[in-house]
Amino acid sequence: MMRRMLAAMMVLGLMLATGGRVWGQEPEPAPRSRADLDKSLSGRSGYFNLGGAGGFTVSPDMTLGLISLDYYVTDDIAVGPYFHIGGDGRNHFWGVTGQVKFCAALQDNPDIRPYATIGIGFGHIKFKDGKDADTYLFPVGGGFEFALTDIVSLDTGTLFEITQDTFAGLVVGVRVLL
Repeated sequence: MMRRMLAAMMVLGLMLATGGRVWGQEPEPAPRSRADLDKSLSGRSGYFNLGGAGGFTVSPDMTLGLISLDYYVTDDIAVGPYFHIGGDGRNHFWGVTGQVKFCAALQDNPDIRPYATIGIGFGHIKFKDGKDADTYLFPVGGGFEFALTDIVSLDTGTLFEITQDTFAGLVVGVRVLL
């Protein structure tokens, strides 16, 4: 009787130590929650990402501001609206575009992600001589995102705003995963 009790206790102890798993069987992974994410650049599928950036354009020399709200369809692909605004004291413009963003995952460094973005929309330009122009807007760009915390990343990039003229710019901003 003592041997049976000892054997039962050993089996019970072994089951508790292995979490009730059969030997060699891996446990089922728990569903990932937002709190389980270790960096802002992984596990973004199904989440919104709010971003703001500032920079400048050359030819013409203007300041540039961007606000974006991306929805990550997958960890690598996001879609959403971008709001563009800029000016130089005499001329100014604003625009609204729909963007598609592709972020490549680097195997050796998950804290950095290069990206490319393209969009289509419309813009309004007000010139110093008082004339206004409404035009199409094709923003094309690329850059890098650097993870700062679990939900915040630094965004650096280039942007080409293609309208009747082309505005080339550099931007730096912050993104927050919602």
